[in-house]
Amino acid sequence: MRFIIPALASIGLVSAGVTEHAKRDDTWGGSVSLGPSKSTIINAVTTLIPGAAPPTQNGVLFLWPGMSNGTGDLVQTTLESWPSNSWCGATKGQWCVRASVFGSFGQLDGNGAAVSGDDHVRIEYNLESDGQTWKQTVTNAVTGALLSTYSLASGPYMRGYGTGTECNNHCSGTIAAQKYLNTVITLAGADTTFGSTISKAAGASYTGLKSSQGGKVWTIAEIDIPAMN
Repeated sequence: MRFIIPALASIGLVSAGVTEHAKRDDTWGGSVSLGPSKSTIINAVTTLIPGAAPPTQNGVLFLWPGMSNGTGDLVQTTLESWPSNSWCGATKGQWCVRASVFGSFGQLDGNGAAVSGDDHVRIEYNLESDGQTWKQTVTNAVTGALLSTYSLASGPYMRGYGTGTECNNHCSGTIAAQKYLNTVITLAGADTTFGSTISKAAGASYTGLKSSQGGKVWTIAEIDIPAMN
């Protein structure tokens, strides 16, 4: 199972089972997060360029943007590096990507697909018209190819969004930097203070934070995550 990093717990990005994970001897790379918002998130989209996956893997390594809510559900598409990534058809240096939701029910996943280090992986979370269902859509931003998708009724109360570089079971850390391009978070209502909640860790940086529509839409032009030491 994959989980949200403890550093994001303060913005509500904690799901059932996460506290158990926090007791393990895991390590974390760089991250950037926002929240909690005074409003709620209704759409979040970013494009991740992951860099090459380690050619060999000892543990399990994850890259992700994630968000959670007061009900405990965690919406989290992940790029994954396992000792063997053959389950998604990946070869050496590639990642597996899949859309997932975590909660009291455990872990639910969409299909997995292989992506390369220079691929532009577009990850979108959208609150559907019923006001309850979150649809994750993962595509190749260049070709438009669908990589993974998953939908689940997790409620409308998402207030925090963040990236993660998660290393479990003494994994091989990242060997390349990652970039998140044109991250756009849309709120149900304006929150002019949302940008002031941004935080970064472990050498991560960001540029081009701005808002539009009176604080309803927030954009980060680029998030840069260094390779793990």
